[in-house]
Amino acid sequence: MHWGDAKIQEKERENQVSRLAVLMALVLPLVLFWWTAVAAQPMQLTPAHVESAALVEEEVPRAAENPVESKRYNVVVMGDSLGDGTWAGLYHVLRQDKRFTVIKKSRVATGFSRADYYDWNEAVRDIAAETRIDIAVVVMGTNDRQPIVEKGKRHALFEPGWREIYERRVDAFTATLQATGARIYWLELPVMRSPRFGGDMAQFNEIFEERARINGVSFVRTDGLATDETGGYTAYGADRFGRTRLLRAEDGIHFTMPGYELLGERVAQAMLADVETGSAPVRLAEVPPQLRSKAAAPEVSAAERTVVQEPFIYDTSGRRPGRSDDWRWTGPVN
Repeated sequence: MHWGDAKIQEKERENQVSRLAVLMALVLPLVLFWWTAVAAQPMQLTPAHVESAALVEEEVPRAAENPVESKRYNVVVMGDSLGDGTWAGLYHVLRQDKRFTVIKKSRVATGFSRADYYDWNEAVRDIAAETRIDIAVVVMGTNDRQPIVEKGKRHALFEPGWREIYERRVDAFTATLQATGARIYWLELPVMRSPRFGGDMAQFNEIFEERARINGVSFVRTDGLATDETGGYTAYGADRFGRTRLLRAEDGIHFTMPGYELLGERVAQAMLADVETGSAPVRLAEVPPQLRSKAAAPEVSAAERTVVQEPFIYDTSGRRPGRSDDWRWTGPVN
């Protein structure tokens, strides 16, 4: 072979190698991108902060364990700041059970003592007008440690006049809620760190339990949850999986998420027992006619709607800013 021909062939081989290298440089990234997209698994994210009325996780539908069971329930949580936490805990407990949609309608710094500030009886009508209530969970009382003023008369905490008005408001709230066809689960207030505050909450529990019995409402006890061997307050304890965790918040009133899950689990146990036995309400097709408008809803006495205009003095003994027993506090810690 002539020397010049060999030189030409060698040059052609070098050019082919160069073209192949360029082609690989272009194709290889595309191949790697395609392979990564095919092999990657979708990432599931849990929102760090929840404000929506209900959280519904998008999951691939699974075959129902019991094809006959087709009932679905709106579980509406009402109450104060403990209600907020109980809603979150109940949602965590029930999120895999597609029969339930857990909806938050609680509102911090509210209760039955200050109907002029927030009227829960009126709130039920508003909630029922926009949301079907199959099951109602109620957590109330931590903000009610204060006097009641009605018709210009001030009633001190737990005195006979105060108790009569308070019980009437609880009954009116319960009756309005029952008119929606909902099954009600009233959660017992848990043990508190402060003996004085806890003693008052125990009196509220006596009222709630008595009214629940009279009104045919399920009273869900919290005994044994986040308590020590004697039934007293403890900040640490076993979570619902048996692990030792911090269960209570720094204020000695509220809970951490593992603690709220314990409350939610206790409510869920009562609910599921009724659902399995068929005593829970059947899904409603629509909002009852009497609750479609405020005008058609059951009327509340004028005394219930009285807003006190003249100044008066609140009993602030034992009140600590930022706690649930401080009705004037509306900050996020409440």
